[in-house]
Amino acid sequence: MDAELSALAGAAATAIVQRLTTSAWEQIRSAVGTLWRRRHPEREATVLAELGEAREEVAEARHHNDERSERAVLDEWENRLRRLLAADPEAAAQLRELVEELTGTALTGGPSPSVVMNAHASGHGRIVQAARDIHITER
Repeated sequence: MDAELSALAGAAATAIVQRLTTSAWEQIRSAVGTLWRRRHPEREATVLAELGEAREEVAEARHHNDERSERAVLDEWENRLRRLLAADPEAAAQLRELVEELTGTALTGGPSPSVVMNAHASGHGRIVQAARDIHITER
């Protein structure tokens, strides 16, 4: 699989898993169902059931601050989407549209970066994370 499709699978899995427990759930469920129905209609019901299970796993992981379990769900869906794209590269256009809808960001034809930030502070620790510019003014 080329780097562009691999990056797209990663971006799509990240967009999907990050939003599984949000108000975007129905949109994700519908889009994933449509994606599979067009390529593997016999697997649509199974994939949607597994997406529902992934949603429950992510909710549980977030409840327990279990980043490892959430990452496992992300990896699973990234691999699943890679296999789908490897078997049918034409699915890329539909997957790219889904990512753009979920993230509000247009994907270019090249590889898109995937940013995952995790942090844990204790005591009087302070964490500042940014995926773009950040300006901090101490007073």
